[in-house]
Amino acid sequence: MMKIYRKIFWTTLIVGICIVFVSMYFSNLHVNEMKDLYGVLPKSDFESYLRGMLPQNNFSETEIERDYHFDAEGADVMVFLHMQKTGGTTLGRHLVRNLDLHKPCVCTKKKKRCDCLTKKNTIWLFSRYSTGWACGLHADWTELKECVEDAMNRKEGFTRKRRYYYISIFRDPVKRFLSEWKHVRRGATWKTAELKCNGRSASLEEVPFCYKDASWRGVSLDDFLNCPNNLARNRQTRMLANLSKINCYNKTGMTEEERNEKMFTSAKENLLDLSFFGITEFQRYTQKLFEYTFNLKFINDFVQFNITRSDQTKITEEQKKKILDVNKLDIKLYQFAKDLFFQRVREMKRKTKDYNPIVDHIVADTFDDSSDYAFSEDQDQEYEDDY
Repeated sequence: MMKIYRKIFWTTLIVGICIVFVSMYFSNLHVNEMKDLYGVLPKSDFESYLRGMLPQNNFSETEIERDYHFDAEGADVMVFLHMQKTGGTTLGRHLVRNLDLHKPCVCTKKKKRCDCLTKKNTIWLFSRYSTGWACGLHADWTELKECVEDAMNRKEGFTRKRRYYYISIFRDPVKRFLSEWKHVRRGATWKTAELKCNGRSASLEEVPFCYKDASWRGVSLDDFLNCPNNLARNRQTRMLANLSKINCYNKTGMTEEERNEKMFTSAKENLLDLSFFGITEFQRYTQKLFEYTFNLKFINDFVQFNITRSDQTKITEEQKKKILDVNKLDIKLYQFAKDLFFQRVREMKRKTKDYNPIVDHIVADTFDDSSDYAFSEDQDQEYEDDY
């Protein structure tokens, strides 16, 4: 009898030890992604970005798991927060032209917007290509939250119960910043953006233009970098934050450090509250995660453009340092978002029993913007000021 008890004891002990080691192995997978060839962990999110690594965040199960049954014929409405030069135009086109729905959006040639209506003639998509810039040109989180409900009532002509799903897409901050500089250099201004917060638009005293003529066409990278009022700086953080928490665009009353910390904290909170977000650099995972999140399907797969070095922007070391410095908040937010994105991808693959390994997601050369993903989006935009 004693022999049986001993056998049971040792078997249980060995199984328990094996479980512990297996758990430790899988818990360390994420940490190992953070280490370089010498096994050294970066000291900050900013440093991890410079070294092409992911940070390590302990997200809760509810923050990782997103699983909705989006009902376009019911009360569900998707709201797209479209930030400049993030590849949002491409995602926006997928939403109106590529989703497999019982009643797809109706798009007409030479017409800038599509009709995305249900069988009851209600609107299920609030975006540039469906409702237009109904809350202002490239409306940010603050503007959308203050405006969407009233805008939907005006568009539909009546009030009803709606359930909103906010979505967005993020892009590597350095690539995004350089892409915006190139776009502005070609003549874009976005000067018709309303920048509303707490019921009023920002004044010219609060956000003065960086240029004196009709546009900033031909601006050098140095001039683009050195304008302190340039909204391209940390654009993704600002557009995702609740600006009412920092007195909108009024910079008096708190230090720049306090303002930046509150804005960054708010942006992280709102990112966690988004129903879905994608990463421009990872189109196929963005597609699959969207489909998994909303239980919807796209007709055609997303395309990831290949990276080449033929048109790499020639910038100096001093310019590199400046770009990183004026986009520190965006870099930290991008690292936070990228980590959450890949944790969600892993969970999706586990739930769907997809055992194919995740492809290498390290960006070796941060400053190689030759694959300017958003450039092709500019060809038919007419600089976006008129709609």
